[in-house]
Amino acid sequence: MGRIIAIGGGEIGLRETWDIDAYIASCTVRHPKLLFIPTASRDPDSYIRVVHEVYGELGCTVSELCLDTGTYTDSEIEGMILSSDIIYVGGGDTEYMMDRWNERNVGTYLKKAYSRNIVLSGLSAGSDCWFIAGYADTEFMRGIPDPKFKWVKGLALLPWLHSPHYNDPARSGFDEALKGQLCDAIALDNNTALVYEDGDIRILRTEDRYHAWYFENDGISVHKKLIE
Repeated sequence: MGRIIAIGGGEIGLRETWDIDAYIASCTVRHPKLLFIPTASRDPDSYIRVVHEVYGELGCTVSELCLDTGTYTDSEIEGMILSSDIIYVGGGDTEYMMDRWNERNVGTYLKKAYSRNIVLSGLSAGSDCWFIAGYADTEFMRGIPDPKFKWVKGLALLPWLHSPHYNDPARSGFDEALKGQLCDAIALDNNTALVYEDGDIRILRTEDRYHAWYFENDGISVHKKLIE
């Protein structure tokens, strides 16, 4: 199987996640082909340009799969995904992204990419998507009155529930939201990444003040611990 690098958050354009991005770029062949999927933010040119700049500096050849602004056949989408060395999924509205992916079978192709040892990565919504479900701020992003966080199903390549941006005060309800759930969870601060390979996990941090947390759920109570 491949490797998954899930990033809790951070501003890629400000180079806040540079060390993590450099790790992603180093995970596969020299001068890798990286496919950026910006569905969650609806394919903005500015975001695409930033990813080209950052990963271009890191030696990658970057292309993008724009499901909102581009027109592709299913075979073209599959070909773009499976011909890449690295997939990088951008942040934004997790629920919108997963709905669009379901319409175009993107999840099926990404799972096939994982089975072929293609590196899967992403930030925020691009982190949520690899887990069983993400604690998503969709209602906040859409300006819904009295917004609440909600669980959005991911691809379940990582066998946990998830929250990115865990050090954001708005995410303080995540611990409570885990009560009544039936599986464990992982939460990542901004500028922190989970690396998952062959069933093993390790954590990358750009600074010591950022952390990752594991929540063990026994069906009755939830036990939280720092992932060293």
